[in-house]
Amino acid sequence: MSRPAVPGFFRHLWLLWGLRFDIGLNQGPGRSRLLAVGAFLASSAPGLFFGLFFYGLMRLGPVAESDVWPYFILNLLCFVTFSVWVSWPLLSAGVDDHSELSRYAAFPISPFRLLIASTVASLFEPRALVFYAPLTGAALGFVSINRLWAPWLAGVLYVLFALFCAAWSRVALYAVINVLRAKHSAQIMGGGLLVFLVAASFIPPIDTSWLTQVGTAGVDALDMSLIINAAVALGRVPPGFFGDGLAQLSWFRPRVAMVEAAGLLFFTALGMAVAYRLLLRFHRQAGRAGPQQKDSKESNPFARTRTRFSTLVTREALDLWRNPRARLLASVPFILAILLKLLSGRDLFVFLLGRSADAWLMGGLCIYGAVVIASTFSQNTFAYDGQGFAAFLAAPLDLADVLRAKNRVQAAAALGMAVMVALFYRVYFGFGSMVDIVCALAAVAGVLPVLLAAGNFLSLYFPVKFHANLKRRDKVPLTASMLGILAASAGCMPFGWALRFAGQDGPSWGSAAMIAVCAGLYLVLYRLTLPLALRLLERRREVVLQAVTRE
Repeated sequence: MSRPAVPGFFRHLWLLWGLRFDIGLNQGPGRSRLLAVGAFLASSAPGLFFGLFFYGLMRLGPVAESDVWPYFILNLLCFVTFSVWVSWPLLSAGVDDHSELSRYAAFPISPFRLLIASTVASLFEPRALVFYAPLTGAALGFVSINRLWAPWLAGVLYVLFALFCAAWSRVALYAVINVLRAKHSAQIMGGGLLVFLVAASFIPPIDTSWLTQVGTAGVDALDMSLIINAAVALGRVPPGFFGDGLAQLSWFRPRVAMVEAAGLLFFTALGMAVAYRLLLRFHRQAGRAGPQQKDSKESNPFARTRTRFSTLVTREALDLWRNPRARLLASVPFILAILLKLLSGRDLFVFLLGRSADAWLMGGLCIYGAVVIASTFSQNTFAYDGQGFAAFLAAPLDLADVLRAKNRVQAAAALGMAVMVALFYRVYFGFGSMVDIVCALAAVAGVLPVLLAAGNFLSLYFPVKFHANLKRRDKVPLTASMLGILAASAGCMPFGWALRFAGQDGPSWGSAAMIAVCAGLYLVLYRLTLPLALRLLERRREVVLQAVTRE
């Protein structure tokens, strides 16, 4: 019997897309692929609005007639698009492609072909279409009002730019995966955050004095040399080669545009080479069991627990503490705060929001830190610890106590995260009153009950498999993700309302009281829905077990 032929490149590409659809919807055999396509289109819909907005912006009279603004907008969008793509594995704490790396390790596909196919497949995901939409709309708007020397070369530049971003996003993704699998992942991430903090302190802040000029005399008073210099600087770095290439084509300088196309091709190849090395490193470690914990010389922590429930709480706290993804999530708000100060972002918010700026920023960072911790684990509360749920079913204990312990630990972790972020903001920025801190923490106390209540039901109706050692991770279904976003939005509404009522004068103790009262109501809602979730857990225990332990 002859050996079956090895699938070709396009077959592998099709398999990757199919796998991502299946994982994204938690889709098993026999379910409708039409539903996956519909979900793909629905989740990509925001990109259409972003594209149309920037298309109209580029055709707007003052922008279209300017000799500076179109090129500044294009180059800025190029830089932002590239930055979002590269930082997305960190901002989302995502190891989204890790499952396909593990699943395809035993298949007849070389690491190099897997890298190429995965990179190309990533360009057609819903998030990719949303991320590229603003730049695509701006580029089409620019082309519609400017005659280009060779429109086909503009298309080549666009494709090369997309591949350039995808290649370096692979670098960031595989770097994150390798760090999470490292034996000392916590030390590496903590040391990296400290180095980033120290390095950022030596970089001079960006001059934002022009905001005062704009506020007093309008945009016409803005020194255009600042915008010109920014456009030129952005066009000289690799992400800006696409925007500058379009400008060169509109000025009938095809040779310069071709040089920039060659530059994009070179840096794309460089990114693929680095990503390939990181992928090989990952494959060499794929057979290992993941980061191992050192044997603790301290006494057994469970020896000090006096009740069964306290033992469950201690176990959940240790599992969450040792989870590598939780470590990555914990670092994100601090990195965002450092970037905010490095880019003088607070000055911009002060210009727009007045005395409410610190409340918005501190509250936003605290809520973000709490949401990513609480929602990530509460929406998959029975599977983030691997085979833990199977052990609970085999143990002589009440599953209601298990769910209560999980909720308590997740709430404590999220609230503790918010407290650390608030203190870090106050010390690092040197701004923020006691009222701002109370509003931020009260907002977190309000959003947590909503997230936990929603997470309990989503974990029961959309259970997915999750390996804490990163050997395999399934995505949360799109429907569950959307419901989780709606729950988080509902939980954040009191904070937003209170600060909107406060206006630019800043929040008062009355604002804090309003947020606290709403937080109390949300807590009552959580307590009312918890008995229903516990009854559903007893009825759906076998369904959940089959979902989180399947192979």
